[in-house]
Amino acid sequence: MGCCCSRRFTEEEDRKLRFRNIGGRRYHNISDSEYFIPNDDEEAYRLTRYHHAIKDIWGGLFHSPIEEKLRQGARVIDLGCGSGIWILDMAKQYPNSKFIGVDLSPIFPTEGLPLNVEFLEYNVLDGLPYEDSSFDFVHEKFLVGAFTEAQWKEKVIPEMTRLTRPDGWVEMLEADTYLTSDGNATIRIAKALQNYMIPKGMNCTIGKEIPRLLENTNAYSEIRNQSKAIVLGKKGGKSGQETLNFYTVGLSSIRGILSASMNIMIEHYDALIETIYTEAEKTTSYFNQYRICGHKKN
Repeated sequence: MGCCCSRRFTEEEDRKLRFRNIGGRRYHNISDSEYFIPNDDEEAYRLTRYHHAIKDIWGGLFHSPIEEKLRQGARVIDLGCGSGIWILDMAKQYPNSKFIGVDLSPIFPTEGLPLNVEFLEYNVLDGLPYEDSSFDFVHEKFLVGAFTEAQWKEKVIPEMTRLTRPDGWVEMLEADTYLTSDGNATIRIAKALQNYMIPKGMNCTIGKEIPRLLENTNAYSEIRNQSKAIVLGKKGGKSGQETLNFYTVGLSSIRGILSASMNIMIEHYDALIETIYTEAEKTTSYFNQYRICGHKKN
């Protein structure tokens, strides 16, 4: 008779299986996810810092008309919650509501959490462990680099729709990875990012497609769509400067990946990133962000 027991991995072995180290940065090691941004403390700080800029850019934490429901007590889930800052900010403002943050990478806090907050390390592509119609509000942002276009269509949008209660809302905040710019270095890096993502099946402007993907589910009675052109650097004001920092720090975090795909030395790549700062002051560089809200049918 064969043994029915499975071997238990030590904590260190488990960590090695789940994560990989590239150039001193920690990345996930999950085969069905194309997400290529690090998942370490530096990335958590980058996301938390930009969270405050997003509030200024969009005038708040959300746009869906669910204020009253949140005050009374709603169930809210944030997919790809990152550092968890959106969840924590929302939980503080709406103490009667329950907030759950889910992410493939455990860079969210695990101690000292408010009573109305829970975080879960889970791969959305596996289907989340919640029943249909479990949430009044389903939220996500900046996952353009996490999923292929096929995964958006076949798994992510259907899963968000499944989780949302009738009369509930989904809200998605996405940004193009393609920058419009007159700067040579900026154009070169942006093009390199596209050239890396597109062969993997990723849509660099998925935000433009999300309203159509929601419509195709035939599950929503109303879809609201807004877009903003975010100018990088001082020309874009305080939020423009924060966006420039968010963008360039993100590019620096994937220097090993992009420098290799561009066939240039790391030092050359770093010099191009520094040039982006200079070009943002001399030219107008911008990219689009999209906020889409969907009201699920009763």
